[in-house]
Order: sequence, then C-alpha cells, then structure tokens
Amino acid sequence: MNDTTIVILTAMNLEYRAVRAQLSDITARTHPMGTRFEVGQLSRCRVALALTGEGNQSAAVITERAAAEFAPAAVIFVGVAGALQPHLGLGDVVVATHVYAYHGATSQDDGLTARPRTWELSHRVHQIAAHLERTADWARQLSGGPPPPRVHFGPVAAGEIVHYSAVSGARQWLREHYNDAVAVEMEAAGIAQAGHLKPCRRSWCGASATTLTKANPLPTTPAGSHERRPMPPRSPPLSLRSSRRN
Repeated sequence: MNDTTIVILTAMNLEYRAVRAQLSDITARTHPMGTRFEVGQLSRCRVALALTGEGNQSAAVITERAAAEFAPAAVIFVGVAGALQPHLGLGDVVVATHVYAYHGATSQDDGLTARPRTWELSHRVHQIAAHLERTADWARQLSGGPPPPRVHFGPVAAGEIVHYSAVSGARQWLREHYNDAVAVEMEAAGIAQAGHLKPCRRSWCGASATTLTKANPLPTTPAGSHERRPMPPRSPPLSLRSSRRN
C-alpha cells in the first residue's frame, strides 16, 4: 500500500460527486475549523477530497487547511471551465501552465490597465502531466464510446466572474489583455497562491497546485467568429475526467 496522500479539491458539488465516485473505502475527517474532508483510495493513492466553493478566496483558505491537515504530496484542483480559444472542444482537458489573477488592474483617466499576478506550474508537475498526455494511459481507463478528450496545455485566467457571454465587456477585457489564455474559471488563483506560500515538500512546492479543467467552449460560428448568444447552461458531471460547466 502506498501511503502517499493527494489532495483533490473541487468548487461545486457536481464536480465533487464525480471525483467521489472514483474513490473506495471512504471515511470522513473534519478540520478543527469545520472543513469536511472525505478520505479514500484511488488506485494506490490515498486521496483527501474537499469542496472549496466558488471563488479564489475560499479556494485559497481550503487549500491552506488541506495542506496543514494532510501534508500532501500534491494538491490538484479538478473542475470545469469556459474555453477561450476556438480550438478547444467541449469536454477537452486543460492543464494550466500559468494562472492569471486577471482582476488586478489600475484605473486611470484613459481607462483600465491590466496589473495581473501570475503563477507558473512547477517544472516537476508539468513534466508528469506531459508524460501522461503522451502515453495516454489515463484515456484507456475511460469507458468506451466517443473518442477520448484532447489535452491542452496553456494559461488559465482566474477571476470572480461567471462568463456566459462571448461579447460582454468582461470577455473583451480578457481578449485584449490575456489573449493567450485558453480557459477562464474562478478558483485557480487562490489554489496557486496557497501553493506558493507553502514550503516545498517532495513533488509539491510553490505553485504546483494544478488546475485540471474541462473546457466548455464559447459559442462560435463555423468560421470561428463569435455569435451573439449566451453560453449553454451548466450540465451534469460525466466522470472524474469528463465533466462540464461554463
């Protein structure tokens, strides 16, 4: 039995249930401040699962509590996000190479100027993720049916807005200042900040807390230009590696 503990965090209950369904021998454990964890086995790893709620602030607090409670080898944030690039398909996997806290800015007479904070994925975790993508071992664990989702590596923008429009002012801000971001969501900056503040331990150090998201693309026309219509509503989870959300 491998005693390595991995912390997996999710923002919403539908994501939580998708991860929990993969665990066995589940027991409950409560942090002194009341945060509830469920601890189980996933293959040969011990997994501590917790719900952060939506938003970067709560994600940072729960990540810090999880690190103090379990001293994990890694912290992984698993969830779903909105795609910002047309080459991402519904259900594709995004591994964040960078996390942008995109709400940092200065307001001047001539408008807003971006002043983001940025965290990079650690080299060790990036190497592991790239190896898994090349070997495609994870895809062989999926049930039969449609082709497995593609894996994309790129920056993820984390803020406090749920984006339902491809043409709003908030979406235009992302396009102008963070045009290399492949996905947008609401918790990665908090996870990354908590990881940055934690001293190195084994393979988890700095900002190696990883955001692994399922992309829900912005609606596009066949030519790739944005239509003036809202993004589709949130959908139920499919599995740990195939869940969907705006």
